[in-house]
Amino acid sequence: MELVLERSKSLTGKHAVRTFLFKWDGKPIEVKFTGTKIPPTYKNGESYLLALKEKGSFVYIRLLMNLRGRVKGKIMVIKDGNIALELSYRKLKIKRVSGDPALFELVKPIIEMLKIPTKKVNLR
Repeated sequence: MELVLERSKSLTGKHAVRTFLFKWDGKPIEVKFTGTKIPPTYKNGESYLLALKEKGSFVYIRLLMNLRGRVKGKIMVIKDGNIALELSYRKLKIKRVSGDPALFELVKPIIEMLKIPTKKVNLR
């Protein structure tokens, strides 16, 4: 599985993309930016293509800030190269798109650690 790790923003600073990748070993450990360098979405910043070959549990978060400062994104829990849980983040709410809702226990401490504001979580 290939993932894009990116930190970039537009020249005006009104648009931005930020991605995180955490490996779960009893506690979340952030994976450093390594891999093949690719052009970023926006002008300022860096972007890497990472081939995920390791076994284990990973949490991948991609957040996009738009012109009005609103943030939306995707959160994925990857187990042994397959997407086990997919969540969407929009309007300060987290909603399950597909997968096993029990895996949200891996995501919850990462959201608290990154201080991502949430009002509601819907795992139905």
